[in-house]
Amino acid sequence: MIASKHWLPLHWTDWVPFDGGDFKALPTTAGIYRVRVRGQNQLAYIGQTGRNLRERLSDLRRNTLAKEMPFNDPHTAAPSLWAWRDADGYEYECSASITDLDVQHRQALECWLLWQYRLESGGSTLCNHGHFHPHYVKSRDRKTGFRGRRLEAPCDLIRSTPGLKHSDDGSMGLDWSDWQQLDELAVLNSPGVYRIADSTGVIYIGESSGLRSRLNAHTRADWGCGLRLVSFCVLTPDTPRQHLHEIENDLIAGHYHSYGSPPAMQFRNIRMPRD
Repeated sequence: MIASKHWLPLHWTDWVPFDGGDFKALPTTAGIYRVRVRGQNQLAYIGQTGRNLRERLSDLRRNTLAKEMPFNDPHTAAPSLWAWRDADGYEYECSASITDLDVQHRQALECWLLWQYRLESGGSTLCNHGHFHPHYVKSRDRKTGFRGRRLEAPCDLIRSTPGLKHSDDGSMGLDWSDWQQLDELAVLNSPGVYRIADSTGVIYIGESSGLRSRLNAHTRADWGCGLRLVSFCVLTPDTPRQHLHEIENDLIAGHYHSYGSPPAMQFRNIRMPRD
């Protein structure tokens, strides 16, 4: 059960309500956290932090309960939680799980939990992968001064895709190109996802609304290895950014599921040369 204290392989704290809950019951270590709509078996957000879970969730609560839509920083989920609360009266509660994983493995675990939730529920959480309430525009970072608001003409709700099914070959049911040398690539500038590999296997998984531009940029990156191969999956031109993020997430999670670790260069700063 998604709301269980023993959901998946982790041990979770009791649920703590945003409104009136005792946040002192939350741990002060690094870990994973989840936010759900109170009274529902529906998760609104899954996140991770390498610092202090109690402080991270306290900041999220404070910003979510603010009178005005909060800025996109320090917590990108706060504007989205705020919008759903403002529009539909949602109340939230949170739960956390301690982990001593390093940052790469912790971020991969977050992807894996998001993927498992998508498989169990048939769709994504309310606020991960860029999903946002269609009646609002989202705040930007504080330095811009742009605060979100309710729209006079609402956008269409972008519904999430179902979770990709795991496969031993890593294809996850997608139609991949043959492996090609990264610096000899010919690909349309279409939305899609891609995998970069060296002699050890897949070292990076990514997504882009323009595959050709993104992969051409990757040819100039310092990957710390010799021969680099790429395989890609072209998606339809109207693929929303949210769906690209969902598919990328599931591919990273599938790799983590198979090997117990993310691709070697995932969640690292890849150095790009200056022009």
